[in-house]
Amino acid sequence: MEIALDNDLLEKFTAVAQGPDAELFTQILDSFYERLEEEYFSPEDWEAIREGEEAIERGEYISLEEYERSRGL
Repeated sequence: MEIALDNDLLEKFTAVAQGPDAELFTQILDSFYERLEEEYFSPEDWEAIREGEEAIERGEYISLEEYERSRGL
């Protein structure tokens, strides 16, 4: 899947990187970057990601703060 680095994509990247979830975004990006040379996502990985995105769209998620509170962090 080839994605052109156009202005729209760069603007979105910048907005998220400067937003309230910047730290989490950076951690995820670092994780993806580290995997570039190791392995690509399997079809099962992509399916899990798609299912997760659909769950988020349905509002089925908790905030990071709620998760941390539930774990006593």
